[in-house]
This record gives sequence, C-alpha cells and structure tokens, in this order.
Amino acid sequence: MPRLREDAGRSTVNRVMKQLDAWVARHGNGKYERGDWVPMQDFMIPDDAGIQQDRDEIKEFVSLLLSRKRLGTALEVGLGYYGSTHFLWRLLFKRIITIEKSHERIRIFGTNMRAFHDRWALGDRRSAFIIGMSYEPATVAKTYQVACGGVDLLFIDGDHQYASVLTDWLLYSPLVKPGGLIAFHDVGLTVPGHYGVPEFLARLAAGAIDGRKRTLTTIRRTKHLGVACYEQ
Repeated sequence: MPRLREDAGRSTVNRVMKQLDAWVARHGNGKYERGDWVPMQDFMIPDDAGIQQDRDEIKEFVSLLLSRKRLGTALEVGLGYYGSTHFLWRLLFKRIITIEKSHERIRIFGTNMRAFHDRWALGDRRSAFIIGMSYEPATVAKTYQVACGGVDLLFIDGDHQYASVLTDWLLYSPLVKPGGLIAFHDVGLTVPGHYGVPEFLARLAAGAIDGRKRTLTTIRRTKHLGVACYEQ
C-alpha cells in the first residue's frame, strides 16, 4: 500500500507539472527561470521567462503540497509577469486569492487564460484578485473579507525588500489556518539594498522577529531562487 500511494503521488505531481509546462511554453521565452540568472539591478531588463520559478524547485514544492492534502484556499502576494504561479495554484487548490498592484497584469492574465483554455476559464469564480499594494489599508481589508474563512497556503512573493516581506508576513500570516503553510520565494536573493528575504528568514528562524522560532523547510536547487516554508 505505501508503494501504491507513493506511485500515485508521483503520478499526480507529474500530471500537474505537465499542465504547467504547457502553460510556461506559451509565455515569455517559453522556459522556466534559469538557476544562474543575475538579480535585476538598475537599468537592467531581466530575461522574459514564462514563469519566475525553477522547475525542480517548484516541482518539489508541489509534491510537498500534495502530500499534505490541505488544498482549500491559497493566498499569494504578487501575480508575476504572466500569473504562472496563480495558474499553478488553480491546478492544486479549490480557491485562489492573489494580491497584485497592477490591474493591467490581471487583465493580461485573464486574456492569456482564455487563449490557453479556449474559453473564459475564470468564470468558475475560483480566482479572486485584490488590486492594490499589499500594505494599503483598503487592500488588507478586502483580503480579510475575501479570505474570512482562512487559507491553507500563504505564498509571499511580492516586493522582496526586508521591510516589505516583514510587512506582508505580519499582515497576512494570521489568515493561515493551524497546520497551513506560510511560504516565501526567492530565498537566495542577497543583493544589499534590493532583496531581504534571506535576512528575514534567518531572523524568523532564530525567533528574532516575534520571539518565536520557526522551523523552516527550504527547497533550493539554484543560486538566487528557492522556496522556504513553515507550518502555522
């Protein structure tokens, strides 16, 4: 029986990744983010990847999520260029809430979803979009209204400066149900003054944020990307 469950789990992960591969192939350069990319700095245009994730890292995270079977509602901060992680969450969760500052990105995502599915797929009302900066009072109020029953995953992937990550965590981690996951992307970004995710996670693990130490699970196969999470 354990072997059968393990085989079934791998099969499900592979089916999810096959669908994600098809989506990624149709957006940007059609590829996953490279593991050796250089962090974006002033006057630099990044490569236009179809998803801002390393394939091996996100596949392992998908496997982790499926093994937990807590796949009711996901809340993510940041839609990204093509909404590819939102697309992924739709393959896993019953409901997805995304906080995104750009109305244009949301509209483009809807258009891309129509093209991919040959129909208006978002009509199933499984996706909710909160337009605004994640720290704005109106955004926070709307998110708490939409997610009033709590969420099973919080995925923080917005502004990666230390203060911004701290703010998103403070504002939205209370929405995560006991046993749910709080996850962070780009855990390897270390450019001073630009990215503060590693510093935040180090302080969180040490109990230097609120006096409570968190045990982090880190999935990292690349220099600058990676996902870290802990159980609420």
